[in-house]
Amino acid sequence: MTVDTDRVLRLTRHFDASPERVFDAWLDPATAGRWLFATPTGQMTCVQIDARVGGKFCLIRRDDGDVEHIGEYLEIDRPRRLVFSFKVPKYSAETTIVSIDIVPEGGGCKVSLTHQGVLPEWTDRTRQGWSMILDNLDKRLQSPASDYATILEPGTIRFERLLPGPIERVWAYLTESDKRAQWLASGEMELRAGSPLKLKFRHSSLSRHTAPIPESFKDMEEGQVTEHTVTRCEPLRLLSWSWGSGKDGPSEVTFELTPEGDKVRLVLTHHRLRDRKALLAVGPGWHSHLAVLVSRLQGREPEAFWAVYTNASSEYDKRFPAE
Repeated sequence: MTVDTDRVLRLTRHFDASPERVFDAWLDPATAGRWLFATPTGQMTCVQIDARVGGKFCLIRRDDGDVEHIGEYLEIDRPRRLVFSFKVPKYSAETTIVSIDIVPEGGGCKVSLTHQGVLPEWTDRTRQGWSMILDNLDKRLQSPASDYATILEPGTIRFERLLPGPIERVWAYLTESDKRAQWLASGEMELRAGSPLKLKFRHSSLSRHTAPIPESFKDMEEGQVTEHTVTRCEPLRLLSWSWGSGKDGPSEVTFELTPEGDKVRLVLTHHRLRDRKALLAVGPGWHSHLAVLVSRLQGREPEAFWAVYTNASSEYDKRFPAE
């Protein structure tokens, strides 16, 4: 692929979000259509993202006819650098190259976008387009809707929350039974890989507020006990345990903590989810439990768990495309 490197357009932007969160937004098919190549009057009709080196993307926007944006991922180095080829066939046969470089900056990060091969007659319009796209991304990252999980790759979803610190307090809510029972489930935990963990769930006790339990969870109305194994433990930084079972083995949930001033960035990643049914089971669940955790750490009474879950379940059904 030959690109004229003299025709280069550069933009930089600061985001009040972690490098990981900004990077993941570019590759998330569940949300990219809401900000990437979107316009106020256009309607995104197709979003296809194969997030691997050599994988292709195609986003089609209906705006005075269908406008196809296509390319191939050339470099994926999370969360530092993303490079892809880029073409809009309706307007040009030229294939160009876009590089996204992300570095930590203050409590957030700086994004440097470089677009190589832009035709001179398209320079101003391309600059305006990327500026609008970066504005859209900033709004999405600030929106409460960004609380929803992102799909990192097939079978892996990720949540991110900025919590009141200090980090020792957040760690205690992950590891100490009495504190964990206030947002997830009770159960004594030995802080070493390989140790068994038994979690006792009582969803109705997570708030003084109440809501009807969905019919599909009636068997959990009096609580539920599940068995897990701690798989990784790095105090105050990282904690993982197994989740569920099945012919392909259990999935795994990982909590990562990073201090940011007087706050703590929590990243929850759930790996090895077998299919869309599994995604739709754990996605709304973690979303709802994390909402309780945020309220507890902020000193507020949480909403009723099942009310949050019901709303989240409907939204995730829209966000996670059918297979």
